[in-house]
Amino acid sequence: MHVNRKLIATAFAAAGLSSAGASHATNWVMAYGTEPATSTHRLLGAVQITYENNFDCTEPDNLQGGAKVNNGGVVNNCRQGPELRDDESGLALQNLMLGARGNLIPGRINYFVAANAGQNSANYHPYKTERDYLASLVGASVSFHYIPGVRVRAGLQQKPGPEEIYQGLEATDYIFLTDFVQRVQIERFIDGNAKGTVAIPGQGYGYQGTLVNPTTASGVGPITGNVSRWGYDVDVGRDWGVQFFDAFKRDKWTHTYSVMFANGNGIHRGDNNSEKDLNLYLSSEYDLPGGKGPLKHGVKLYGYHQQGVRNFVIDASGTESQDFDRIRYGIGAKAIGHLFGEDRGKHRLAFELMFAEGMINYTPTANMADAAYGGLVQFAAEEGNKAKGLTLDYGYYLNKRWQFDVRYSRDNLLYETDDSTPYWTSGDERVLTYTTLGVNYYFAPKTRLTFNYEFRKAEAPNPALNLDGTVNPSATINANEITGSVGDRVGLRLTHSF
Repeated sequence: MHVNRKLIATAFAAAGLSSAGASHATNWVMAYGTEPATSTHRLLGAVQITYENNFDCTEPDNLQGGAKVNNGGVVNNCRQGPELRDDESGLALQNLMLGARGNLIPGRINYFVAANAGQNSANYHPYKTERDYLASLVGASVSFHYIPGVRVRAGLQQKPGPEEIYQGLEATDYIFLTDFVQRVQIERFIDGNAKGTVAIPGQGYGYQGTLVNPTTASGVGPITGNVSRWGYDVDVGRDWGVQFFDAFKRDKWTHTYSVMFANGNGIHRGDNNSEKDLNLYLSSEYDLPGGKGPLKHGVKLYGYHQQGVRNFVIDASGTESQDFDRIRYGIGAKAIGHLFGEDRGKHRLAFELMFAEGMINYTPTANMADAAYGGLVQFAAEEGNKAKGLTLDYGYYLNKRWQFDVRYSRDNLLYETDDSTPYWTSGDERVLTYTTLGVNYYFAPKTRLTFNYEFRKAEAPNPALNLDGTVNPSATINANEITGSVGDRVGLRLTHSF
């Protein structure tokens, strides 16, 4: 039911570390792509050490059919770290990042470059237990400022999108990503699909991951081949491409746009087809007095749309492939400052509503990436397969030391499915609702300790169905057994940046 782990946060956040001193501190488009004319060259970096404990999870003990060999295993939601091992708790060097940024020609050309050697998804292929890279580039771009109203940035850079993964590290208040962003928005790349888009002859995994023989099977979905137990790359909220952007100030409002053409592949790869992703972003921010850096007071409204094409193997021999659309879009608002007329303390209010169509990362079968039974990656590839996410966030800054946070998030996974593929049914829907309580204590402006307690509820709201519309009892039990094993978790993270 869940996919790779939460420690991807550091890789996508790294490039925002130096934004605290930018003139447009909460305007991430400008903070990432511009430099003050007086700036020369400067180093930046971060170290994050994180402890995670999925203490309230249980081990499935009532799985049915072939999946019963996984009884006693640990589902992916309850594993610690980017390595999908059976550890439910542990300590990780989540982020070890070093970079530089500055001007090549002041006011005309600036650059950004950063590499991350931490234990995060930038250095692991999805679902694998071994590390693939000692360190990975998480930023390598140059910006040109010659045309009034049209700045140009080229290279590996952040894709404009949801605030949760677009904002810089110093504005990231929580340890764990919301489920929608972690699962659906951040993209993992695989060659073939365990769910498949056409029936493939031969023995394999059918509907709800049941191992069947297609010559005798009854009431199960198509059999799929050329399946993969791990992916070949991840985007960590970034892509290689060219971005056109700028911001325009009107009285107390700042209006910003971004148009980015990108490869639509992982951070270690070039393009995988002739198509280019199109990423669009608009924001309007109203300035409020007070604050500085990422905590500059203001109210921001924003919206984004991302669309691209993914080439996906759909036959057992690996010779036949098909293009599928991947669409993501959403709107949001964020406000920070003395919002209720108080002199002491300040508040943060945030809202995001996010949607996904096609290429939705559903789960490894049986929700265990390295399981004895299943462990094959599943994507709902067709555009008619949809997910949506909601995030509500509140923060209270008591003083320069103490910050208190609460966040509610909901992921409606596959709430709507593609009618042309009958083996996608309402039984595949999952609803994941998380409520996170957090405390940040700042030893210094660049050094803080973060504590999170996350209440998690995962549900399979509908029974699993056979193709004839009747209930599949075993598959229904398995879905409820897996979702019911997900419990609460706590995290503690020490962050130092410079």
